[in-house]
Amino acid sequence: MASPDKHASIVRDADAAFSLVEVVLALGICAFVLVAMIGLFQVGLTSARESEARLQAANMASLLIAQRSSSLTNSSFAIPAASLTKAYGNAFASSNVFIGEDGLITTSASNALYRITCLAGTNSSTGPYASQIYLSLSWPPQAARNNAQGSYETLTYLPLR
Repeated sequence: MASPDKHASIVRDADAAFSLVEVVLALGICAFVLVAMIGLFQVGLTSARESEARLQAANMASLLIAQRSSSLTNSSFAIPAASLTKAYGNAFASSNVFIGEDGLITTSASNALYRITCLAGTNSSTGPYASQIYLSLSWPPQAARNNAQGSYETLTYLPLR
């Protein structure tokens, strides 16, 4: 005698349905998952904005260093040429120095993209053959460095000969 197929013997009840408790529980789980996903989406957007701002600052810092390395004597660039051969220290006389969109120094924070801090010069480890340059860009430019929303720092060396 052949054994009956287990799956063939399942009979569906025409009156079977989900109870109200099951439906409410399923909706509650779905709502919990959706709220968590929306929260993660907001974190992702914030992270993307911060990443874009840091990338723009890195590009500006790269531009400033490339300008200075292309001509060590040109005085129109943001990093002062005279500071390269002096003893390592602050390249600007003031702490309120700003950089505009064009990569040039501006005196007004309202027209600027970044507040710049630059230490440059020679020291005992570089000798007279290279200049150490520390560059820090912070934003927004109106904020003090310690209250900035974001900042980008880089340290590089430029050969002097």
